[in-house]
This record gives sequence, structure tokens and C-alpha cells, in this order.
Amino acid sequence: MRLPNRERPYPRLCGLWAGAVCSFITVGPAFAADFSVTSPGSSYSINGQGPNPTLTLVRGRTYTFAVNTAFNHPFRINSTGATNNNISSGTITYTVPTNAANYAYQCSVHGFGGNINTIAPPPPSIQIVGLSLGTNILLRSTGTNTWNMLPEFSTNLSSTNWFTLTVQTNRFANGTNETICGRPAGDAVFIRIKAQQN
Repeated sequence: MRLPNRERPYPRLCGLWAGAVCSFITVGPAFAADFSVTSPGSSYSINGQGPNPTLTLVRGRTYTFAVNTAFNHPFRINSTGATNNNISSGTITYTVPTNAANYAYQCSVHGFGGNINTIAPPPPSIQIVGLSLGTNILLRSTGTNTWNMLPEFSTNLSSTNWFTLTVQTNRFANGTNETICGRPAGDAVFIRIKAQQN
């Protein structure tokens, strides 16, 4: 026999009788996507900008798009690298291809949308950390294995002319580039490094 509420011996907690184990979930701050996509009318607003703003993204980087559009305005990125693409609600993860090309996003039902321009990633910060002179120059510099170091020299800093040194070897290990190149003639020589992506 079920007792009326006023005659139950224990108060109810969490929809269960007292004495039962209850779990409470604390919800933290929402996941912050790189871009928030909505569809006010027949266009997209991205991070409050619109209609259909042009996006500039760095090649090789990954971005997230929090999509919350009308059901008949699914958001699609017209490129490889988009996961969970062509949705009206949810998150798209987009890794921008590394080739030098531009893309677009659009409503796959109505065709409106905008452009995605891609740019090359910035070069790494490179510093000379060691220089040894002998019959050759041994140059040590910080960097990554995706960039080649191209040493140049000048004998006159008031001139804009810099000349490339002949690189004999260029290897990367433990965060340091080691470049061996021929030594230029002269006693007063200035050396700098240009970085070039592999």
C-alpha cells in the first residue's frame, strides 16, 4: 500500500527517497568556439558580424564553428578538412588545408554564404644562438624542422644588398638548426638569417 505524501516517513530528495544516493552535476562554462554562426534572415552572422562576412584563416590551423542556425539554413564549409559539416546545430571542426587556396562557406539549401581567405602561417621566431668561424661558418639558430635557414652576409650595413652564403649542410636537432656554410671574404662581415619554409 502506498502512503499519501503527508504520511511518508522520509522527505524526497532528487526525486528519490531520502537515504538514496544522489548525484549532482556542476556545469562549467560553455566550450568557447572560435566562431559563433547564426542565421538572422537569409544570411549568416559570424561572431556578430554580417551579413556573410569574409573569414581570414591560417593554413594548417584548426578552428571550431559553433553553429546555431535555422533548420533550413545548414552551414557548410566547401573544403576538405571540415568535420561534422553541413549542420544547423552543433560544432564543426575545420582544419584549413595547407595549400595556397581560398574557400567558401554557404547554406547548402539556399546557396547564400561568404568567402574564406587563407593565409600562410607566420614564420617562427628565429634567433642566432651560436656562431663559430673557421674555414667555414658554423651557425646555430633556434627554429623548427619545417624551415630552412638561409644565411646572408653584407660588408656594408648602409647598403641594402645582402648576399647568400653557400650552405653546405643544414640540419635540425633538439630545437636548434645547425647550418654550415662557406666563409665570405673580408674582415668586417655582417651576417643575418632568412627563414624559408620547406
